[in-house]
Amino acid sequence: MSANFEKVKGDRLTVAEALVQVLVEAGIQSVYGVSGANIENFHDAIYRRQGDLRSIAARSESGAAFMADGEARTGAPFGVCCSTSGGGMMNLAVGVAESYQEGIPVLAIVGQIPTRLEGMGGFQDSSGMGQTVHALGLWKAISKVVREIRSGASFWDDLKTVMTEMLTPRRGPGVLLIPKDIFDAPVPPRPEGWHWKKEEKPKENFLRSTRRTLEGILSRSERPVMIVGAGVGLDGARDAVVEFARCGQIPVVTTLSDLNAFPNDDPLYLGTIGTAGHPSAHDYLNHQADCLVLVGTQLEVMLGAPVKAAMERCGVVVVDSSPHLQRKAVPGAVSLTAPLARLFSDLCEHGEGQRFGNGRPENYQLECFLPQLVTPVDEDVPRVGPQPLRQSEAIQRIQSILPEKGSLVFDAGNCAASSLHYLAPPRDLKTTIALGMGGMGYAIAAGVGTQLAGDSDSKTMVLCGDGAFLLLGMEVHTAVDLGIPMLVVVFNNAQHGMCVTRQQLYFENRIECAQYARPSIAQIGRGFGTPEQIWVGAAETVQELDEQLEKLREWNWKGPALLEVVIRVEEMPPFTPFLDGEAPKGHWFQKETTKRLTKRHVAA
Repeated sequence: MSANFEKVKGDRLTVAEALVQVLVEAGIQSVYGVSGANIENFHDAIYRRQGDLRSIAARSESGAAFMADGEARTGAPFGVCCSTSGGGMMNLAVGVAESYQEGIPVLAIVGQIPTRLEGMGGFQDSSGMGQTVHALGLWKAISKVVREIRSGASFWDDLKTVMTEMLTPRRGPGVLLIPKDIFDAPVPPRPEGWHWKKEEKPKENFLRSTRRTLEGILSRSERPVMIVGAGVGLDGARDAVVEFARCGQIPVVTTLSDLNAFPNDDPLYLGTIGTAGHPSAHDYLNHQADCLVLVGTQLEVMLGAPVKAAMERCGVVVVDSSPHLQRKAVPGAVSLTAPLARLFSDLCEHGEGQRFGNGRPENYQLECFLPQLVTPVDEDVPRVGPQPLRQSEAIQRIQSILPEKGSLVFDAGNCAASSLHYLAPPRDLKTTIALGMGGMGYAIAAGVGTQLAGDSDSKTMVLCGDGAFLLLGMEVHTAVDLGIPMLVVVFNNAQHGMCVTRQQLYFENRIECAQYARPSIAQIGRGFGTPEQIWVGAAETVQELDEQLEKLREWNWKGPALLEVVIRVEEMPPFTPFLDGEAPKGHWFQKETTKRLTKRHVAA
């Protein structure tokens, strides 16, 4: 392993070399991207570091950005992605926009054409001169901070500005625009005391005041509930928050953004809230709770809509490292800004066993929306032979193969809503979903990043639809290249399910631009590698699925795996905007698997 670039005495590092060296010092191990003329100087610098940093060749730049995003959500200091200019830059922007929307620290390094060709019709020019794309303006709109490095002399200042802003609450992506010739420009010696990370230590009296404010609010309530969001995991505060909830005996709900931010098997867990959340949790918050403590979440619309009544009726406290949405999303709430891990550790340390809640509410049982067919089934029609597999039946069986440790990444659509609603992940399995821009295909690429960021014994499982696979399924081939233990489950119903459901409900069943010929996901997957490199299976019935799951257990995470679940009978997703007050509820896995949906539930 090379500690530094070997340079002739008196020579200085180039911009590309200095950038690689700083990334290595920051603990970054992977850079995700697709190479091209104006980024290859950076890739060459990575190559010459002799293994200190590795390039991960994604199949698309948007996939590369999603991989970096997934890694940043899983514990890496930040994710790093890169692209060349022109179309490569535009593709990268898709993924970086997701990171911006959700406050994920990702460093995007974007090559640009040589400075001498700007404004002269240079191929892939995005200088903004003439009728060219203005890269600086573009990236300012979808990132937290952007700098264009115009010379080696400004390198250290530009890099520190981008990395500091990227990691300062509210976090977000930082972008470096670097022309090809500037990558090879020499940089001056590193300024004395220069460091990429800004250390922020909250003052003790500030933390003490915040702690006492929260304790005072809780002590005046009778039925408080903590709403624990994805920010808890991003701040490394899960253990401290769990300990505080247990010491204070405060019931907890999680959100769709990270349904396992609090252990689902803990007695204090009441369920998950949001548009695909549990009706029993919504009901308890809306009618029983008297104080809501929002930790690491500000209940964006997808998360907070079903509990709007609770937010209007209860006292609300927002505790976050950066409550950027609080004023509009949760008006009237008390806002407490603090580093979550430190604050809740202090609360546990100084609380002296004080109980603020009464534990799990008496007789409380977690209820789900029971699976329902979208269209009624005629009871008089005889059923002959194996019946088509239903999504709820598949999810019920997939529960048994969830990894004990690692990441569970959900994509967009009906399959995600159902999986979020019905699955109960093991306590050491981190859950991730992109709810910012909500683009299809995120999970497949992000799964690569989450796996590479995890421990050696971690496994990654991705749940997505066929639409997502058709967009970014080629990134499964990236997983094959890397040989990583990653299982991608594709629910194939030959349509964009949530779009079709909306058109059925709100447009009198006029289906447009949402259905297509059914692809064979398994056949595509078999082309990604040999049977030794990737396991591939497909199922259309319960029996076939059980057989494939048994083969998956025998595969035992030896490398990538792809399971196609063919869905020919549609169920209504447990998505609150689609359901009325009469939608059947019950205790999942204890009732019959499928309930008929009456005509009034699908009426226009």
